[in-house]
Amino acid sequence: MKNTKYNIGKWMPSDAKHLENWKQELIQEVDRNKQSLLPVIQEFKDFIEADSEIYMLFNQMFSQLPHTKRFKDSPTGKPQVRDYHHMLELLNAIMTKAPEFNQTGLVGFPINAILDWSMATTGGYAAFLNKKVNRHLKKILNEWAVFLSSKESCHVLNQDPQSGWFGKNAQKAMPTFVDDFNCDPSLPHHGFTSWDNFFTRTFREGKRPIANGADDIANACESAPYKIAKDINEVDKFWIKSQP
Repeated sequence: MKNTKYNIGKWMPSDAKHLENWKQELIQEVDRNKQSLLPVIQEFKDFIEADSEIYMLFNQMFSQLPHTKRFKDSPTGKPQVRDYHHMLELLNAIMTKAPEFNQTGLVGFPINAILDWSMATTGGYAAFLNKKVNRHLKKILNEWAVFLSSKESCHVLNQDPQSGWFGKNAQKAMPTFVDDFNCDPSLPHHGFTSWDNFFTRTFREGKRPIANGADDIANACESAPYKIAKDINEVDKFWIKSQP
């Protein structure tokens, strides 16, 4: 993991090939298994096509991608997501998938990989600042959260050497997992009842004491320090993820 590169904030890997390989696997899966849009995705599609301004923006965000050789295809030589219909199909597939183990930084929010290029265009920037668009995206994320809290989301809690959360690569990345967290390897999925249950796992007693020294910093979650500032005011402004 120490040699893995990321974009700022570690939300997305900086190596575009990691993103594109994952996206191409998803595209191939969607092409093989054409499925009807789930109600929440169909509602989003109907909204896009019923609102003239939003319809314009969702067409612009793809048409404004440069048509140079670099942007015509992905870094892996595969066609890029080029219209909102394809975007919706990929979002639809995500809704019944839990993140698999990988070491590229793509675990947290794979939907970003689908929107990686289009949301950076002028049309995409305007669309994803629109309150109506974000209300629909919130519905989509809430619906995905329902799946991630269900027993069906346990399908990734397996021992696949590469993609399973209890597989060879995962064990190498988290060698003390069983000792650190409350779980039972003798039970299916180590006793976890869903992806969310696994993701919000609890430490075994005494494994993570709360810092209380004058020079200690207590982290509220599994995260990396972003910046340390000195001589700040009692009331001051901080910038996190480009937001004040």
